[in-house]
Amino acid sequence: MESAEVNKGLDRMLGLTDDVFAFAITLLVLDIVTPVIFGPTTNSSLAGAITQQWQSFLGYVVSFWVIGMHWLEHHRIFRFIKGYDNGLLSLNLLYLFFIVLIPFATRVLDNYESLQLAIIIFAAVQIGASLTNVFTWRYATSNRRLVNMQVSDQTISWYGIRGLIGPLIFAVSMLLSFIQPYVGIASWFAVAPAHMLLDRRQAKRLSEAT
Repeated sequence: MESAEVNKGLDRMLGLTDDVFAFAITLLVLDIVTPVIFGPTTNSSLAGAITQQWQSFLGYVVSFWVIGMHWLEHHRIFRFIKGYDNGLLSLNLLYLFFIVLIPFATRVLDNYESLQLAIIIFAAVQIGASLTNVFTWRYATSNRRLVNMQVSDQTISWYGIRGLIGPLIFAVSMLLSFIQPYVGIASWFAVAPAHMLLDRRQAKRLSEAT
């Protein structure tokens, strides 16, 4: 494939991906409806009506954060991917399939956050998206199929391991939901600190190696 054709193909795929992410985030905010005031219209009644929607706001914050984490992980691995083929395109479409499901899973969670099944559905969608991203990385780096030959074995291994942190935590959250649904939800916020901790350890290893 000519370099210009490859770049155009990748740009189209990544452009579609960014558009889907933007669409998914937009769907999240549409679930927050304009508050309805019953009785006199005052500042306090408006504040009370907004407060009553705290579950919708919480669902928006959680899902925005989760979608943002998925976008960051996708962006990280595609810094190294310099080519594409039908396999990569198919995996990316599967990834977007799960991303578009996040607003649905968020609505279920918003309406039934006290039910274990709602936690499991939300977590399962995140696991599907994260594992697809991991499979995409492994597919692209197998025999350096779609990455530069200069990408080190250590980098390939590291991103493969790093990508499993999210699925592991969401899987654990399913088990925690058996104890208490809100404990399962709270565990999701461990993903970012876990990534930061691993990134620091990896940076320390690299600095010691040099």
